[in-house]
Amino acid sequence: MALACASTVASARQATANVTLADALNEYQLRLSSEPARELVPAWTVPRKLLVRVDKPQRTAWLQAAMPKGVQVIGVRSEAEAAAQLADADALVLLGCGRILLARAPKVKWVDVAGGGADQCLATPRIAHGDVLLTDGQKVKDVVLAEMAMGYVFALARSIDIGLENQRLRDFNAVPARPAKQLRGSTMLIVGLGGAGTEIARIAHALGMRVIATRATSHKGPPFVSYVGLPDETTNLVSQADVVVICAPLTPATRGLFNAAMFRRMKRNSILVNWTRAEIIVPQDLAAALKAGTIGSAALNWATTTPLPKTDPLWSAPNLILAPWTGTGGGAKANRANASRADIEMRWLVIRENMRRFATGDRMYSVFDIKRGY
Repeated sequence: MALACASTVASARQATANVTLADALNEYQLRLSSEPARELVPAWTVPRKLLVRVDKPQRTAWLQAAMPKGVQVIGVRSEAEAAAQLADADALVLLGCGRILLARAPKVKWVDVAGGGADQCLATPRIAHGDVLLTDGQKVKDVVLAEMAMGYVFALARSIDIGLENQRLRDFNAVPARPAKQLRGSTMLIVGLGGAGTEIARIAHALGMRVIATRATSHKGPPFVSYVGLPDETTNLVSQADVVVICAPLTPATRGLFNAAMFRRMKRNSILVNWTRAEIIVPQDLAAALKAGTIGSAALNWATTTPLPKTDPLWSAPNLILAPWTGTGGGAKANRANASRADIEMRWLVIRENMRRFATGDRMYSVFDIKRGY
């Protein structure tokens, strides 16, 4: 038995031989919490059982090898398999944050979710009240999200969406193309200069674009961003932009931020891309702005759990790419297929380190700030 366990750990260790935790931290630039877990979690005690959804059976032993004595890692492959383990679990890793799930796990003091948009977890009272520590996958999917956002920018700049529609109609001239937009020399505004926003800015700068941005914390930014403003400067900066990419989290301050008044401040031929929360944009106002030519074109990576009604004006809005939420590249299976092995292992190295830190009560990475909403 001991030999089998050692073999399993060695197999998992071999998978991470080419990357280290230092590589992952350097790649993702993760933020450590200002306070240790033992102070962030009410009545924190040394956990006994960490329940984690693993990608392969040998992952469990690899995670267990990093835990202090007395802390057990239970690896499961599905929510159904996790059900029998919830009652006495101290932590749920990669299993979700739903109200029903946590109601079945009364001892849980830490929840880790894979996505970067953990604001949806605030619908669970225990998380919203700060009784359960929440960490998320912020910054670990920056490259995927940035490539997707830039894909929309390229498609709209060169009317690729119209070309596909004409192909469907079997008439290359059925829908006239928009005037082409050259990206080099144009200005991009990043609304929300976080992890993915910074990656988008880097790509845009490399294309020869002038990049400006807003962020909630300060005027500081990387050298490839010409100017970083605070959120209250958005209405002024948006009028300078040829391309606007919304990367901000959903908070009371950003809900409905892009409304009719904001669209009127934008250039008439500007491109708008939003792949974060749908509620940052007022959909009726966007549809009206596109129909009136107030802005040139838009793409929405529709991040909502509510189906879009068939009568919604967005369905018939011109110059709009309307897509379902595909922030992870088309679902878990597609994401695993598309991501490199090194990237997958770096993500797991961060998860394992956070599990170790929770088990010892230390400061943790990517702690969700309940007050800020991200």
